[in-house]
Amino acid sequence: MNKFDINFFSKYIPEWQELITIIHTHPVNIINSLIVKLALFAVLPSVFYYYSISIQKIVPFYFLEIFLIIVFIKTIYDIFNWYNDVWIITNCSVIWLEWSFLKANSDSIEYDSIEWVWVEQNWIIDKILSKWDLVIHKMWDDSFVLNNAINPYKAVDIIEWIINQEEEDVETDKFDMIMDALSGVVWNYLEKWKQTSKRQHELEEKIKEIESKIWTIDLR
Repeated sequence: MNKFDINFFSKYIPEWQELITIIHTHPVNIINSLIVKLALFAVLPSVFYYYSISIQKIVPFYFLEIFLIIVFIKTIYDIFNWYNDVWIITNCSVIWLEWSFLKANSDSIEYDSIEWVWVEQNWIIDKILSKWDLVIHKMWDDSFVLNNAINPYKAVDIIEWIINQEEEDVETDKFDMIMDALSGVVWNYLEKWKQTSKRQHELEEKIKEIESKIWTIDLR
């Protein structure tokens, strides 16, 4: 994970959470889309304009410039939109982020609500390109999908490791709680035993003191 990702996506996570990694969609998606759009809306119009005198007479050159600037702005927007559709994995949750021009939609998936995580392969070429659909299935049949994720098994390994660590921590906490409870019982027993022994010792001393008096009559 590079420093730009850390600085850019840190604003989408709560302050008390630690950023672990970012899972992007595969760049081949945006590359294919950009190639098609640039070919249709930039290259072809430019070629037709420069090689057609009739079009040049009808359409002023600055119209073409304005159109190409709009295409360029749309291209930058598409790249930024692709870059911001991610899963942010922290030490406490997985944050699903879907960016748009007007707002950024996000949802936080706590680890204790995740039922399972898996990947889905749509085409054989996906295996060559190392891209799959990454799916988180929550309890109550809710699912979150990151389509065409790059290297999704990295995310699966991290998420499963964190979930296992949390389960181990819960088991450790239960064990510690049981041991604390047993220690408390043993401690209370020892304290009562000490108090009983002390009272027994005091009682024996008192009996000896009473018996040592001359006027004491032994009725046993």
